[in-house]
Amino acid sequence: MAEEKGKSKGQNFLQGAAIYTVGIVLVKILGAVYKIPLGNILTDEGFGVFDVTYKIYNFFLTIATAGLPVAMSRLISEADSLDRENQVYRIFKVGTATFMGLGAIGTVIMMLFPAEIAAYMSNVKTTRSIFVMAPSVVLVCVAAAYRGYAQGHSDMIPSTVSQVVETGVKVVVGLGAAIWLYKHDYSMEICVAGAILGTTVSSLAAMLYMMVKVHRKYDVRPGPEATDKPPSNRWVLSNLLRIGIPITLCTSIISVIQLMDAGITLARLRGAAGYGEQAAGILYGVYSEAMTVYNVPAAFVIPFMNSVVPAVSAARMKQGPAAAADIAEGAMRMSTLLCLPMAIGMAVLAEPCMKVLYPQAASQGGLLLFELGITCYVMTMSLMTNSILPANGNERLPLISITLGGVAKAVVTFVLVGNPAVNIYGAPLGTLSCYLVMVSCNLIFMSRHMARPMRIGKILGRSGLCAIIMGIAAWSVWDLLHNMMSGVLTTIGGRELNVILPFLAAVGTGVVVYCVLAIALRAITLEDMKLFPKGEKIAKVLHIR
Repeated sequence: MAEEKGKSKGQNFLQGAAIYTVGIVLVKILGAVYKIPLGNILTDEGFGVFDVTYKIYNFFLTIATAGLPVAMSRLISEADSLDRENQVYRIFKVGTATFMGLGAIGTVIMMLFPAEIAAYMSNVKTTRSIFVMAPSVVLVCVAAAYRGYAQGHSDMIPSTVSQVVETGVKVVVGLGAAIWLYKHDYSMEICVAGAILGTTVSSLAAMLYMMVKVHRKYDVRPGPEATDKPPSNRWVLSNLLRIGIPITLCTSIISVIQLMDAGITLARLRGAAGYGEQAAGILYGVYSEAMTVYNVPAAFVIPFMNSVVPAVSAARMKQGPAAAADIAEGAMRMSTLLCLPMAIGMAVLAEPCMKVLYPQAASQGGLLLFELGITCYVMTMSLMTNSILPANGNERLPLISITLGGVAKAVVTFVLVGNPAVNIYGAPLGTLSCYLVMVSCNLIFMSRHMARPMRIGKILGRSGLCAIIMGIAAWSVWDLLHNMMSGVLTTIGGRELNVILPFLAAVGTGVVVYCVLAIALRAITLEDMKLFPKGEKIAKVLHIR
């Protein structure tokens, strides 16, 4: 099963999360290198066509891959922890066939009916791009099966590298094709299709990398010494669907909640709040810009989410419920250590942050980002708990918490945004209510279905103290320097120096203060560092005890 070519033990969940986090950072950087120049080449209209095509692609991809890779990862992790090599192979074989079948359906629909899909989306200029994008669906689905296999062995390296490879190829091929076509005076639709070609080629590259890497690293087929009786194909398929469908529904419900939020907010601004079409659009636009900043910490939680599923599943099967609870609590504590300072920093530096990132944005952006900063940590914890429950065998419970959270969001947003005195400021409060309900329900479910409740004091205590002191220090530096430089009006790219320099100094101060406090107050310990790649050496350099 795992390498006789060196029987791979995989990484523990924190090592996997650390490796994946590095990959996420690289992918984000490469993504910016791809999309920023692409937007300038394709113009606003062309980039709109590009965006609509991606939304169609993501719709099919969500149905095919949102829950099934997690389900495969969990089933393989459980079987691997019990040394059931035949069962692991059967899960992989049936899972790959299922993924391929679902992906093929999406690909065929996009290839046969691109014009009809484009017409439904009210953008017929996406027809060529949809056709070019179509093969990506089945390619990504096959790659997802191999990622699920590797992650089931708590091995995050292949998945991480494949995503970097995928994004890198997309930059080279997609951006290169768009530039070449643009320089040779091809139409906007052809240039967009060239950019989309990069996604298709990059999906092929990622799939081939995953296939080669997994088959080289693991003995996918069981050896002659494997004696366990594999389950039937029907058993594997039913369990993949039993675990995967609720997770897919959770993802779909969250997407629906986000669409609902946009619809309710705009409707209430134009209706009860009394704003005209243009004014409502401006308010919603600055809210969307603040949401872009707000979503950044979530990218750093994804590695913990993907790593904790096989870790909790394997611990529950092999070591018992108590070990699974310990891993779940550790994942929440480390996520807090990473994301809570981002949330507090976002809140206290909300106004300068918006001025630096969006200098032309409406004045409401600062207060909106302040509200969203308060919400941010609650959101990241809801994402974590939504992953822990399925890993513990309670995949249907997040459906309840997400649905209740969606109802809370709809009600609060409807009431507050419709109040002229609150207007757009009610939208972040609706988001906060959503995730408060969600995480509260999940914590109650975890206390009932796991070996013990999560210890909130241990998860939040020392990290919270460090983050609060950091927030005070960062705001103090910002306020002091901004007041000292109040007469400086020199601008860079439309941004005033008396905003940029104090903001950067405040961020730098916050990072240094938080790191020093986290070590001094033992928010992170030597035992924690040992769980990360090269962590013991880093701890020695930083004098972490």
